[in-house]
Amino acid sequence: MQAIGSTARYRKAYQPIERSYRLIDGSCQPHCQLDAEYSSLDDAIADAIAWIGDLSEPDHPASLIGVEVCSSNGDWRTCRVPGPLLCPLPR
Repeated sequence: MQAIGSTARYRKAYQPIERSYRLIDGSCQPHCQLDAEYSSLDDAIADAIAWIGDLSEPDHPASLIGVEVCSSNGDWRTCRVPGPLLCPLPR
């Protein structure tokens, strides 16, 4: 009986985790204007690129953006160091 219980605990411990992402600024702090949690890295980067596209100055210091991911224990870890993002050219 004890082996069955350990198998059940093992399966429960290794269930897939839903990740959440957030954008950070050039100082590695949560981004003031883009303060949201995203369900995917692609969604976070797409939102950042759209926001940068709205800036009047392309070399604005706020255009340095990184990404953090929430770990299983609730801590945030950097997965993309703040830097310039490639944005679509204006038409």
